[in-house]
Amino acid sequence: MDLKHPDAETAAVKTVENFMAYLNSGNNAGLYDTIHIPHVRISGNGVRIYNNVQELQENYLQDFINRAGDSWHHTVLDSTEILHSSESKVHVYIQWTRYDANNLLLATHKALWIMTRVDGRWGVQARSSFAP
Repeated sequence: MDLKHPDAETAAVKTVENFMAYLNSGNNAGLYDTIHIPHVRISGNGVRIYNNVQELQENYLQDFINRAGDSWHHTVLDSTEILHSSESKVHVYIQWTRYDANNLLLATHKALWIMTRVDGRWGVQARSSFAP
């Protein structure tokens, strides 16, 4: 049985890359387009569920700034590894590093991102990490 779905895997990783690029550039509309609702974030501090687009738009970026801190300037996607894939869902294990404006490392974290294709569009449905 073929458990690999290269087209889905490529699309899912591209969506993760786009998420990081939109986050770094401040393209909020693009960022929100890479996230599926409901969106679940399981962290070292608990679980946060964004149930609708309004919740996402009102809270997501402020929640991120609270986690990343005032010194955050940009995030680099260090690596991606596909764990499982189907035609409409891909589990991607990622590592990212946050930096300040002087390119000094603030934090490095690993996470499992569950990417799904809904209505033909790939987005992150859920994430789990031990980051705050």
